Amino acid sequence: MADEWISPETEAKERDYRGILEILVPASKGIIKRHGGGPYLYVDLYAGPGWLEFNGHQFPGSPLIAQDILTRYGVEHEAVHFERDPEVAARLAEALWVPTSLLDTPDPDSAPIHVEACQEGFPRWLAEIGPQPRRHGLVYADPIKDEIPVELLNRAAKYLPRAELLSYVSATQYKRRRRGDFRRNGHTDKPILSDHVNAVNKRYGLIRQPERRTGWQWTFVLWTNWGDMPTWESRGFYRLDSGAGRRILGECDLTSSEQHRKANTPLWEEGTVALPAAPARRQALPRLSGVPATPAVP
Repeated sequence: MADEWISPETEAKERDYRGILEILVPASKGIIKRHGGGPYLYVDLYAGPGWLEFNGHQFPGSPLIAQDILTRYGVEHEAVHFERDPEVAARLAEALWVPTSLLDTPDPDSAPIHVEACQEGFPRWLAEIGPQPRRHGLVYADPIKDEIPVELLNRAAKYLPRAELLSYVSATQYKRRRRGDFRRNGHTDKPILSDHVNAVNKRYGLIRQPERRTGWQWTFVLWTNWGDMPTWESRGFYRLDSGAGRRILGECDLTSSEQHRKANTPLWEEGTVALPAAPARRQALPRLSGVPATPAVP
């Protein structure tokens, strides 16, 4: 069954998502083996149907990709899924709770599906499990036509400080909301993408070069407390505190006309010279949030 929100970009997104887990899961497995921390936790806040289809071609979505990688690496884990649409949740259950081997036997206990909006269900679930400061995992947010769920991610960061946070989001959506608000009101206080990226309470981050095929500038943002998180530059993933990362985030913040005006601002205007600002002191950590700059085991 094809879903209307699936686009030509979706399969490429799932390939990049698989690549991210191929980095995170084996690294976390090694850390858990050495230091403990309990089973790896995977949380999919917008889980979807499991199997996706575009132009007659079927491919796995994030819950099935995570299940495959965690099983293949032999990582003891718990997978939690939120899907508000009962029909979509039923399709996910059919796709997910099918044993594929003696090692891969997901069921409602090990891979529960919560048929409710993550905005209501995830905070309640976190409160039930309580803080787990040593637990490793990934919380993934892939909202359709919505912004980064900063409040939910920060709640996860509080309860699960060693879990990575990942979101797939459209930069164009932020620009369109701001533009529409400005046209209606003559001003806007709606956030730009970097407002939300910087509001997530993690020390480090990666951002992917936005895609250009659809015009929506879909991009991944990954937040972590792992200082040695590898970049993936061959697929356009850069640290947020690098020159390339800052350039990408600026591109995601500004419309093409705003970028053009910024690039062509004259130095001489009405008899004054616009002097360049003094260079900022180099920061040891990216300016993502007011988190103490203390080393931590990822």
